[in-house]
Amino acid sequence: MSMDSHAALIAQRLGFGCGRLKGGHEKANALRLVHAALDMGLRHFDTAPPYGLGMSEAVLGEALKGRQEPVTVFTKAGLARPASPGLLHTARAIVRPLAQRVPGLRSAVLKGMAQRAAPAQFHPDFIARSFDTSLRLLQTERVEGLLLHEAQAHDALAPLEPLLERRVAQGQLGAYGSSTGESAARLVRFGAVRQYRCPLPGTEGPPAGPTDIQHGAFRCIAPAIAQRMEQDPRLKDQLASLLPPGTDPMTATGALALAYALARGQHRLLFSTDQPRRLVGTLSLLWHITGSAHLRPAMQALHAAFVPRGTPCAG
Repeated sequence: MSMDSHAALIAQRLGFGCGRLKGGHEKANALRLVHAALDMGLRHFDTAPPYGLGMSEAVLGEALKGRQEPVTVFTKAGLARPASPGLLHTARAIVRPLAQRVPGLRSAVLKGMAQRAAPAQFHPDFIARSFDTSLRLLQTERVEGLLLHEAQAHDALAPLEPLLERRVAQGQLGAYGSSTGESAARLVRFGAVRQYRCPLPGTEGPPAGPTDIQHGAFRCIAPAIAQRMEQDPRLKDQLASLLPPGTDPMTATGALALAYALARGQHRLLFSTDQPRRLVGTLSLLWHITGSAHLRPAMQALHAAFVPRGTPCAG
């Protein structure tokens, strides 16, 4: 694969999920994350009002300000942003060190936050206000995509079409669709764009098209790759041939997961991390993997190792 092809793969097929862009004392790291992503060639960014405890859109807008790279930004509407993100950041700073010493505290806090979260709303007035606020926080007059966030089958979505078509006609919006943290089977279809969790390793389904966006490779695919390599030393050696000499493939499961997910369709694939060094390291390994002459047979062998059973996502 040529250098131009590598750059196109990163820019056109990958995207950075901005769920971990937070403010407060973590803001500086969040800004470094976005700048590292840009420096590595990523040009697509996915955010939402509740991401980053309500700060993701504002941090992303600040990080992109003044940069010259052409980017696409997708945001969402339906789930409300937290009413007091500053208080949430303060609470998180208090709870986080305690959670490392108290078993079960983190999961209990997350469960409590989920139970108190406002239900999704898809009334046109709410969506319009959410979209306008997103544009303001992102410091832009246009985003390339707006996705309805976790719509359910009982939600009345048809009244939103005239609103979103107007925003497209006004130049504020490129396209719209729907998004879920679950599989494609759980997604409520709306508009042209579908965003959903990547298929479980070894499972088959409708091929992902160029307007599909998948996420979850680190959580759903990377642990399964590690498990298969532990079970099959020959597969481990084959995957090692894709990596720089001396690299233990057990330390490269994230990059291998991205390569495997990309090989399964023509869709865009999101990934996320809160560590700039991991972002750079993963993309550097992916660059090496996709440039290997052994890529196709290795990915075929990996897929064969997963069939016929799917592998559940990590919790």
